[in-house]
Amino acid sequence: MDFSLDNASIVAINDELESFLVAGKAEEKNRLRIQLTAEEILLKYQERFGEGIRTGVRCIRRLGRMRIELSFDSERFNPFEEDGEEEGIVLHSLLTSMGAAPLWQYRNGRNIITFTPRKKKRSQMVYIIAAVLLSFACGLLCRVLPDGVGIFFSSQVVSPLLGAFMGLLSAVSGPMIFCSVLIGICSIGDTATLGRIGKLMMSRFLIMTLLLNVLVTLIYLPFFDLSSLGGNALDFSSILDMLLGIVPGNLFTPFTEGNPLQIISVAVMLGVSIVVLGQKVATVTSFFEQADYIIQLLMEAVSTLVPFFVFGSIFNMIVDSDFGVLMSSSKFIPIMLLGDLVIIIVYILMVSVRKGIRPMLLIRKIAPTFLIAITTDSSAAAFSTNTECCEKDLGIDRKIISFGIPLGQVVFMPGASILFLAAAFCMAEVYGVPISLPWLLSAIIITFVLAVAAPPIPGGALICYTMLMTQLGIPDEAIAIAIAFNVILEFVATAFNLACLQLELVELSGELDMLDMKVLRSNWRQPK
Repeated sequence: MDFSLDNASIVAINDELESFLVAGKAEEKNRLRIQLTAEEILLKYQERFGEGIRTGVRCIRRLGRMRIELSFDSERFNPFEEDGEEEGIVLHSLLTSMGAAPLWQYRNGRNIITFTPRKKKRSQMVYIIAAVLLSFACGLLCRVLPDGVGIFFSSQVVSPLLGAFMGLLSAVSGPMIFCSVLIGICSIGDTATLGRIGKLMMSRFLIMTLLLNVLVTLIYLPFFDLSSLGGNALDFSSILDMLLGIVPGNLFTPFTEGNPLQIISVAVMLGVSIVVLGQKVATVTSFFEQADYIIQLLMEAVSTLVPFFVFGSIFNMIVDSDFGVLMSSSKFIPIMLLGDLVIIIVYILMVSVRKGIRPMLLIRKIAPTFLIAITTDSSAAAFSTNTECCEKDLGIDRKIISFGIPLGQVVFMPGASILFLAAAFCMAEVYGVPISLPWLLSAIIITFVLAVAAPPIPGGALICYTMLMTQLGIPDEAIAIAIAFNVILEFVATAFNLACLQLELVELSGELDMLDMKVLRSNWRQPK
């Protein structure tokens, strides 16, 4: 549908979008945001090119997904650039990657703005819990039926289906992690254009995540069997072999062999090359971004099968009399919570000592965001509260908040890193995988990378656990157990991610002299 961009057409376009979004059952808050953003974009193009500019509107709904395209026949004009400020461009790029902003492109003489409205996400928690309960019921039923019934279903029906699912998952997981890491490297290159603040912020996020990972690894060691660690303590050749093994022989074998660290190393090399070349390879960057969208769509479809995967894996365990594996895996919960307590205590003590604020007052200030995150498992749901707390309770400069929170919610996930690390330790113990020095180094590296590059889509955790278990030599059966525990523990990880992010922004803004100490130390919230 085409319009001439006068005031009456803007009203008509807005009405058309509202009807489409209501019919598609988009969330009300998301619907209003899209309508307001679209109206602002239309007014910007009208102001820039006049009322006669030809404007196209396409509202598309396919396979339950919605897409809105606004196109303008005019010279190149990005409405999201604010007076050419790099900060506005990079911030919009971050919001786009979170699904919180539209995408701008210029193709064939047309400016194209694409909105991708999302329906309210359906949590898989109910389905996975139901799958676990049903697997117990079916498994126990097969135990009382005549001999051979359960084994027949396990070997002839469930196992082949699980094998097919793992094959499909392996086919998607490698390209997904590759694209996530590569696009992440390109985003780091964008942040570098912001100068001192962008570079310092990104480097602190990455360094602190890695340091916390190492610290928690050391704390976990006394809780696990380290007999193999002692035997290899001075075997540096095995460590060197592991490090050299990260470098692939060519660009293709990491994907055919499913080697996670090699896939990541290829992504890093290509990502750095793209950042260095910049606009010379803009087409290549666009290709990988679009490939990432395609793979994410495939992964969302695969993720709908996760409850069936959990059901089949646990059913096989019960039929094979491996019920003890499930009980032994319960150590996963306290170990993960211990790691989270360590990282939050480190941050609280660090901020309290360096900024002269009482620990209990600091806890009270970050509590509202923490409570929303732990009850919703959504950093997006806590976004507005997070922003308000950072400014009015913690005294962080608005410039740091506006850029730091979106960036931090994408790349700074120490809680997720600890979740993956706890899963690695516990599943290795349950399945008798020896914990050696090379194993520890691999665990630290891959849990760090997965926490930074984990795709924020349904099924993203499944991809991460698959890559993690594959790299550390843990059987595929551990993936289902980890996913079952992840349903609950992911709420905790999200809450600790945001709590650590708030405290990290306090440290960062203090280092940049952009922190209001009076607000931070005050017992009262500042008025609006």
